[in-house]
Amino acid sequence: MTRFNMLNAFSTVAMVSVACLSAHAEPVSVDILVSPAGSGPYLAVATMQNYASDFTDAIAPKAVETPGFTYNVRYLASQPDLWETTLIGSGQVVEWAAVEGIAPFFPEAMDAVKDFRVLGAMSNSTNLFVALDDEINTLDDFDGKRVAVGLLTQNEWGMHQRMLLDNWGITGNLKSFDALGPGQNIDALLDGRSDIGTLVAHSNFDFSYTLEAAPFKTLESSGRPFHYINIPSEQIQTYIDSTGAPFKIQQVPAGTLTGQGGPVTSFGNVTLISAHKSFPEDLAYEFVKLWIESGPEIGKYSAIAKIWEPKTISEIARTNPELIHPGAMRAYKETGLVD
Repeated sequence: MTRFNMLNAFSTVAMVSVACLSAHAEPVSVDILVSPAGSGPYLAVATMQNYASDFTDAIAPKAVETPGFTYNVRYLASQPDLWETTLIGSGQVVEWAAVEGIAPFFPEAMDAVKDFRVLGAMSNSTNLFVALDDEINTLDDFDGKRVAVGLLTQNEWGMHQRMLLDNWGITGNLKSFDALGPGQNIDALLDGRSDIGTLVAHSNFDFSYTLEAAPFKTLESSGRPFHYINIPSEQIQTYIDSTGAPFKIQQVPAGTLTGQGGPVTSFGNVTLISAHKSFPEDLAYEFVKLWIESGPEIGKYSAIAKIWEPKTISEIARTNPELIHPGAMRAYKETGLVD
């Protein structure tokens, strides 16, 4: 074999080797900071992690347990080395609070959060105050009472409630305010250690499917009569107008929630999966494609993932396209979910 032919042969082998390596490249691992193990969002993302390889060989999501979405936003904003490799469970209200510097959750404004971009919506949440005492029916009845909520690192379970009670001037008039945890706050209500507890439900945007967190079942199985406390829509709207916070006024249809006798008005939020704008566009695209395609399958194994229908995931892309990561928007347009 001549030297020329030998070089051509080596070149051909090298090209074939590179092609084989490319064909068998490992999917890119992406951490998703979610919430406490056992929570609905964590279990949904963990299920996605387990089934991702059935839908893509480009990206491998990994669910990471954290104290909650408030923690996630604060942590990612302060860790630039994670911006290109990490996604987070988040929410519209908590990202707004971080930019505004709403204490005690964000003692200072976190400018980095201005550069967060949404990949998609996980759910339409409703935050609810609940009581056993028939004499506690309105916000006026909170005066002198003991209120228990989830963790303050959890936007849906503790942060939202504290923000609103503070703004309405209620917190200072309470006998106590304790951030115990999602299940623990309902245990305290049933044990008589608190007068008012909190619950969180996740729905799609027309409330045709709603997931109730585990503490609903604890309350129901106790056999004790309980009721949800209506929050006047005008009072929520006043907060929104005075601050700019992207809370939702949730008009929950009768029969949506366990033990719900009639319509309930309360406050809520859109929960998100977000990233810093530095997160690679191709990975954002691959993740959203995986999310859309795998949602129905994941929903067979994870209750909260039943909300992950394409219309729900893409809601923010239609209502607030300026918030969407470019890679995610490319996936939504390609699938016809956004014009």
